[in-house]
Amino acid sequence: MFKLNTITLAFLLSIACFTLNAQQATTVNPGTAKGIVRDTAQNYVLKSATVSIYKSADSTLLSYQVTNNYGEFSFKNLPVNVLLRLDINNVGYYTSRKTFTIPSGKNTIDLQTIVANRRDITLDDVVITVPPISMNGDTLEFNAAAFKLDSNAVVEDLLRQIPNITLWGDGQITVNGKEVKSLLVNGKSFFGGDMKQATQNLAKNAVQKIQVYNKSRSQQSTNPADSTLEMNIKLKKGKDVGFFGKIGAGYGTDKRFETDASINMFTPKMQLAVVGAINNINKIADNTRDLQSNSTFKGVGTNVEYQPDFRAEGITRPSALGANFTYNFIEKPTWELKNTLKSNYFLQDKNTNYLADAKTTTSVNSTDKVIDNSITNNQSSNTTQRFDSNYEYTKKGHNLNFSQEVNFNQGDNVDQTFRTATNLQDVLTSTNNSMNTGNYNNKSFRFGGQYRYSPYIITQTTRFRGFEANYNLNTYNNESDRLNLTEFKSFTGTAANQKFNRKYNTLAEGFRQELNLTIQDLKGLIFGNKKYSRMSFDLTNRLLLNSDKNNNRVQDLDTINNVYRTNAYLNNQITTNVIEETPGLRIRRSFSKSMSNRYYKSLSLTFHPKELLISQDNKSDRSFQNLKRNYSQFAPDVEISFYNNQYGETSRNYSLEYRTTLKIPNINQLAPLTDSTDVYNLRRGNINLKESVQRELSFSFYSDDQHSKNTLNYNFTLRAGLIANNIVDSLLIDEQNRRTVYLVNADGNKYLNGEAGIRKALKLKTSEFQFNLYGNFNTAINPGYTNSVFTYSSNLNTYYSGSVNYTYKSYLAVALSQSWSTYKSKQEAFNTQYSGKNVGTTLTASYNITKKLTLNSNISNNNSSSSNSKNIVYTIWNANLVCRFLKGNNAEVKFAALDLLRQNTSVINYGDANSFTIGRQNVLTQYFMTTISYYPRQFGKKAKAKK
Repeated sequence: MFKLNTITLAFLLSIACFTLNAQQATTVNPGTAKGIVRDTAQNYVLKSATVSIYKSADSTLLSYQVTNNYGEFSFKNLPVNVLLRLDINNVGYYTSRKTFTIPSGKNTIDLQTIVANRRDITLDDVVITVPPISMNGDTLEFNAAAFKLDSNAVVEDLLRQIPNITLWGDGQITVNGKEVKSLLVNGKSFFGGDMKQATQNLAKNAVQKIQVYNKSRSQQSTNPADSTLEMNIKLKKGKDVGFFGKIGAGYGTDKRFETDASINMFTPKMQLAVVGAINNINKIADNTRDLQSNSTFKGVGTNVEYQPDFRAEGITRPSALGANFTYNFIEKPTWELKNTLKSNYFLQDKNTNYLADAKTTTSVNSTDKVIDNSITNNQSSNTTQRFDSNYEYTKKGHNLNFSQEVNFNQGDNVDQTFRTATNLQDVLTSTNNSMNTGNYNNKSFRFGGQYRYSPYIITQTTRFRGFEANYNLNTYNNESDRLNLTEFKSFTGTAANQKFNRKYNTLAEGFRQELNLTIQDLKGLIFGNKKYSRMSFDLTNRLLLNSDKNNNRVQDLDTINNVYRTNAYLNNQITTNVIEETPGLRIRRSFSKSMSNRYYKSLSLTFHPKELLISQDNKSDRSFQNLKRNYSQFAPDVEISFYNNQYGETSRNYSLEYRTTLKIPNINQLAPLTDSTDVYNLRRGNINLKESVQRELSFSFYSDDQHSKNTLNYNFTLRAGLIANNIVDSLLIDEQNRRTVYLVNADGNKYLNGEAGIRKALKLKTSEFQFNLYGNFNTAINPGYTNSVFTYSSNLNTYYSGSVNYTYKSYLAVALSQSWSTYKSKQEAFNTQYSGKNVGTTLTASYNITKKLTLNSNISNNNSSSSNSKNIVYTIWNANLVCRFLKGNNAEVKFAALDLLRQNTSVINYGDANSFTIGRQNVLTQYFMTTISYYPRQFGKKAKAKK
């Protein structure tokens, strides 16, 4: 692995050095230029004017920006001793033009005041010029016509050409360092809102402009922290009608195959997508959106191809069909007027064959351990259907939203497990072999309704500022049949031997209703704006009604008469009703300070005292399960947040929060019916269990770089908490590895976890680097009992990853990533410690040999290690050659070679409080495949043939 890391790092560094040297050869002593744009006739500075700088000799665009509120502009990294041209464009003004040269001695020039002259627009005077960037009110607009690209380019290729915009390797889009949260097409969500559907399918030639603006979460809010960045792709006139899709099929060695098809049609009001796929190479999509995102046109840029999941457990043959429909009753929806219906249908059939071989080592005391070896063979088939819809209506302060979802899930499985238990001397103490066969039929329904009201016009005399109500209903009906055959053998005493032949028929049904009500700004309603002007009071209430009914019919085989007879103990019907009421009062105090186009600072203090009131009522055929309990807990929440936005520089957000949550024991923890067939894990209850209270303090920090390019963004979050009366296990483990688990309350549970991320983009003249670092950790002290000995288990889990992405024009893309995950567990009373580590290194490259021929390669090295075991090292190498043909690159043939080294394996490696587990699972291995695909596309109505 060290050798692979060295080679890949050297490869990337050589590319970087070559690129930097090549670009430094053409850029000597970067210069700066600044100035002010003014309308002298009206005697004021001109803000939001587009300023562009070109090379005078060949009109090559070097840079551009818009003037600030003071009419100022400032450019950096300009060539010196080269004749440059500056153009200034603004609506209602003639284009102002000036040529200049930055002297090499000073490397800077002050262009001082540049006059913009007004003009009266007449038809004879109109001269169309397209500046690359402009401001339209509060909207930043990028004009597609100003960027010259290949005729087959898509929106993604256009975005990569805009210096202000960064497309990250994980699909995230940032503009001036700020993340784009949603992407629209002509002001509407596009095929479910997945950004790839728009950026990797829409032709660049169909786009008029890209619009970027802040969308406020509240129409009345003026705080930039309450807004998110939204991008809108505005299509050219007549291009808002069209279709795109894919038809593909492939066949390979070992009878591997894949096929998929999709068609996506859209008009100004309607969007309809139908997509389907079937394969036996672990390409698994769990919803319609996944199917759509993996069948995009992808354009002529360099993209690492979507790969089968070589890390998935088992071999799966999925087939899926999905449909997505959206209808906008209003063709051009706005903030105050919207009427939209969305619906999705998804059908999936999945067959999986899973094999695993695992070894678990558990500490029994300070000197003894038990070793559990298990072999698992599972075959399952599953059919899932899901239909969901959403209706939203908005009109001048009123917002109504209804959603529903229906799920059907049925299937069957056969599961065989062979387990052996040994001691430290490798002496066999027991075996437990079982086979479970079963089938199930599950149904569920969800309905949600939301109504929000906020006065369309708010004045100083407006007292009622609105309210919000949310209602959610969930119902389910799950039925299953299962046969369990278990044989337990003890090698320390035959009296402990047991055999089971048991049938289960289970019917579980229930519902959950939740109503959330918020009355906003009670202060204004009661006092008006005369008192407490900087404070707001919101009345909140959450009402939860939950009912679960379980009917268990259990039978055991009478071996003498060979008939199944009712198990009088496990045969049971139980109903659990839970009522939860949480009234609260949210109090806010805010402070703000700002200077136009310079900075905005705000401090917000929130105190939300709540009272948790819970009633639990259990009614069962078994008298010891007839329990009724009431709980109450004062649960205040506190938040302090500070927002500092330095326009054009950085935006930083600090937040300190305190949360209180309550967890009550359920009937299966208080008084369960213990099923003796699970010999190695018998669960016992504790009727004396108390509720646990979790108190957590968290701090988060986010910094967004707002410069036009080469942005640096970073964030981190820390959480610390205490759990009083935590519900923990009290384990009794005998020499045969039979475990009896009792539940008890214990104090002393503490935890600390955190995460941090850094992103840096570096855009050069013809290439770009992206650097990503991410890490998280979770450390905890967990109390518990093992064989009546109280002990604290100290656990530490970490995950770190780093990646470097490099692109050169539209020819080359290279990505190097490294990940580390570790676990460590220490038992103080037993003086034992377990640890493990998983390290992965991946090098991915995509090279466009020509506009129609692309070579992709992916190499992944994996190293897994754990306590007292040998390291497991394996490498997966996948490669494919893609050839596009036909006029619009609409056809594709791909030759793929996967797991070239035939080393793929799936490693089991994890730990918990007093044990660790290692092993292997069956996975997809080497095969070769040829795939042919066709991408039908059309934007705008087809022109009629001339007669």
